[in-house]
Amino acid sequence: MRSPRIRRLWPIVVVTAGVAFATSSAAQPVNAPIKVGVMFPLTGPIAANGKASRDAVKQAFEEEGNRIAGRPVQLFYEDSQGKPDVGLTKIKALVERDRVDLLVSVMVSTIAAAVAPYVREAKVPWVTTASLVGLTRDLKSPYTFRMMTSSYQYAIDAAEWAKKQGWKKLYYIGWNAAPAREAHEALKLTFGEQNIVEALFPNVGTPDYAPYLSKLDPSKADGVLVAIWGADAPRIARQFAEYGLKAKMPFFGVASFTAEEALADMPPEVEGIYSAYVYCGTLDSEANKRFVETYRRLYKATPGPYPYLAYMAAKAAIQALKDVNGRAEDHDAVAAALRKVQLDGPMGKVFFDERQGMVADAYTLKVVKKDGTLQNECMQRIPESRDPYNLFP
Repeated sequence: MRSPRIRRLWPIVVVTAGVAFATSSAAQPVNAPIKVGVMFPLTGPIAANGKASRDAVKQAFEEEGNRIAGRPVQLFYEDSQGKPDVGLTKIKALVERDRVDLLVSVMVSTIAAAVAPYVREAKVPWVTTASLVGLTRDLKSPYTFRMMTSSYQYAIDAAEWAKKQGWKKLYYIGWNAAPAREAHEALKLTFGEQNIVEALFPNVGTPDYAPYLSKLDPSKADGVLVAIWGADAPRIARQFAEYGLKAKMPFFGVASFTAEEALADMPPEVEGIYSAYVYCGTLDSEANKRFVETYRRLYKATPGPYPYLAYMAAKAAIQALKDVNGRAEDHDAVAAALRKVQLDGPMGKVFFDERQGMVADAYTLKVVKKDGTLQNECMQRIPESRDPYNLFP
């Protein structure tokens, strides 16, 4: 069932989408630019990840010389500010004002929920890096492609790791936000609700985790799974150690907890923490080394999962546009090509499943200190991590 928020959007999108589709799908001269809309949060609390994602999209198209099938490519940038209402407004501007042929955007699940109905009605192919599970369920669309593991997907990867370590009981700490709450639902189903001693949901930006950490009793659980990200990750890692818990129970960071772009700001206490996700910056493959070296040269920074996923989203769009010989205005043809895309990227093979969600290898990661810096060591490969439709139809 759609949320009340989604239902309220439908009257708006039905009126505007016809105009958007009619203008963007008109025939264009062969030398006219292919227009790609790129929207990420460039200001606000998650601006650092949004800017890194934008830069990676730019890198992917620059690697093609900003030309596909003989046509120039023009990127149109917008800032969602991390806000659903702003994001929807900006997506409408990209489609109706700039008449883009394709969208590579979002990252934030709440924005994805606001944007999805509009994009479907506008019939514009959209490759998104949001983890919202509804994008391949109640909000699924022939035009929506998720280049990101779903919240269910990365939670199950974490649960399977815990089981292999012999964990029987665990604590869960996750943001009071959709991705972490969705991950909790997956953990309950796959690990057993009765085996989660307690689930705690601090708000995003919590400065002091004492009220939550004080509830953790190492005698009652084998470890703690933590679904907290961005600037909050180093804070809870430090406080976990300060409470003396690191020496008493394992700490596993769900998804991008130890993202490469965040490790520079992580405290020394993060060393030894495990996590699991679809990107490992130290993977010794030629494709990954090229990606990392190019990104560092262009942006003087080390890429992590957010730029990696945005880069792969752009690569999927590029391949689809090549496969239709640059006919970007034929949105149905581009969407059909996206369904068939198979990429060999920095982490290996990536493609879309039957509901257009990402299938990709993931890795368990361990933070180690090497040459004086913290980095993720690639541990066990998790082949072809998939959204679990069998568990969550």
